[in-house]
Amino acid sequence: MQTSEIISMGGLLTTIAVAAGGWLWQRWQERTSVRVAIVAEVLALQQIAKERNYQSTLGEVAESLLAIPEAQRSPVSLQVPIPEHYCRVYLANLGKLGYLPPRDAQLVVSFYQYMDSVVRDVTPGGILYGGCNDPDAFTNSANVLKLGTDAAQKLADRYAKN
Repeated sequence: MQTSEIISMGGLLTTIAVAAGGWLWQRWQERTSVRVAIVAEVLALQQIAKERNYQSTLGEVAESLLAIPEAQRSPVSLQVPIPEHYCRVYLANLGKLGYLPPRDAQLVVSFYQYMDSVVRDVTPGGILYGGCNDPDAFTNSANVLKLGTDAAQKLADRYAKN
């Protein structure tokens, strides 16, 4: 092999190595960005639910209804204006959930399933939105909301800055 062939081969291998390294770096960055964005959205939604006292409100309504004899209960409605895009990061990255470690993916999917259940209850067509005099309906929503916030807290604990 001549020197010029060796130099050409070395240049080609260097180009391939740089391209492969760049591709791997880009994939790592994308995976990291997806994880950070989804976790940030989950934690923000958890904080909003906490600040607005949704869980305690649901529990208080259930307790109030229990204090009234069943025959005398009037329906109580809980209507929460939740935009359709409340989970836009999650929806935009559904196809990339495999980028998350399995434990994180499980917590993220669980969180959104629980939140979607509560959202359905308190938005048009939902049992609490339309009005209900059954304390169990409010208790069930509070319990599901707690499951969701617990999943979010597990994510928060994993990614808390020390």
